[in-house]
Amino acid sequence: MSSTAEIVPIAWKQVGPPAAGAAAVSARRITERAYPLRYLGLVVLCLILMKPILVDQDPSLAPLVKAATAVVFSGLVLAHLLRRPPLSPVFLLFVFYRLAFLPPTLYHGGDLLNWGYATVAQVSLFLLIELHADAGPDARRRLLRVIADLLLAYLVINYLMILTGTSRTFTMDGQFAQPSYLLGIRTRVTDCIFTAVLVSALYDSGSSRRIGWRTLLALAIGAVQIISLQVATAAVGAGIGVVFYCLARMQPDGGGRGLVSMRGITVMGLLVNVLVVGARIHVHFAALLGHLFGKSVTLTGRTDLWDAAFPILGESPLFGYGINYSFGAFIPGASGLAWQAHNQYLQLMYDGGVAAVCLFLLLLLTAGAHVDRTSLKPRARAVFIAVYAAMSIMMVTEIYTYNMALFYLIPFLGARAGRLTGSADHEGSRSR
Repeated sequence: MSSTAEIVPIAWKQVGPPAAGAAAVSARRITERAYPLRYLGLVVLCLILMKPILVDQDPSLAPLVKAATAVVFSGLVLAHLLRRPPLSPVFLLFVFYRLAFLPPTLYHGGDLLNWGYATVAQVSLFLLIELHADAGPDARRRLLRVIADLLLAYLVINYLMILTGTSRTFTMDGQFAQPSYLLGIRTRVTDCIFTAVLVSALYDSGSSRRIGWRTLLALAIGAVQIISLQVATAAVGAGIGVVFYCLARMQPDGGGRGLVSMRGITVMGLLVNVLVVGARIHVHFAALLGHLFGKSVTLTGRTDLWDAAFPILGESPLFGYGINYSFGAFIPGASGLAWQAHNQYLQLMYDGGVAAVCLFLLLLLTAGAHVDRTSLKPRARAVFIAVYAAMSIMMVTEIYTYNMALFYLIPFLGARAGRLTGSADHEGSRSR
């Protein structure tokens, strides 16, 4: 029989000496107790970088948030210099993409401060994701949880404001007055719904549950607001999302091949934009548009905006006009009225020309390639594909790259999807 002297060293080799074990338990307890503070601190950072539109409309809050964004950006840059985590190719592409807007903004005397602030906020959000993706599993889970909780809170508050009639009046140069809620005018709720579903589903994929309450709440509160606000674009997006989710779930790994992949959807989205905006293929479905959505072939006047935009874009196709250069005054007959093109790609061409559009597509293709190749759980990949397909088609009539960086969460999270969800975090883990 072995003596106690023989057993103790073996036990120490397996679990470590008593002092080390006590230290580990103590460190674990400190970490658990610090979780609420870390959670709240991360909430504050995300709230600053992803502020609701209502904050921009408040003359006292907007400057404070902009100053706070500069402080957060400085802190995140310092953290990256100290930790030196690897930066994803998508991050570098995003930086070049934002820089594409700078020369035309300077040349045409555009809104340089707006470009700088939006760039700093969006880059900061990406830096925050990159930092957490390179940290431990607890930090990654906490980031996904914070973003999911914050977006859900936005949706709930926005709906409560709608129910209680609490709103501000939004106008454009004194015209087109309409109520604006936490997330903006009624159609802007679309931006938040789909990304909230995506982030909640990614958070759920890190646990053993099939679907969590966050995902269910995002789906429920999103559906209620789409129906109550009668947002036709969001209804179309929801239908497309359901179709692509089902198609992805029919594949063994939840999609990632051919059309049912992030890269396939990027190409499909661009093709649909060309067919609708350029070729006007939707005129052949006039009866369907009128019956289901109450829309004419002008898509609530959007075709008039596109027709007005084409000659303006033709005057500076390569580099565009820069940020906030009168937005092109795309509304026919409304001289001097600043407005947007109501199409993602036309607006990007106006702001940064073909150069910005090409970098935008390269950014999406690179992020999509990572999602397609990395080993995600089938349900998580299917949700990625469904949400991205919905927003890619909705880009035909809406712009999603200027609102709270919500659309950018798709490529930002996609660039680190494997790491954030605890799956394989290297390119090529799935053969194609």
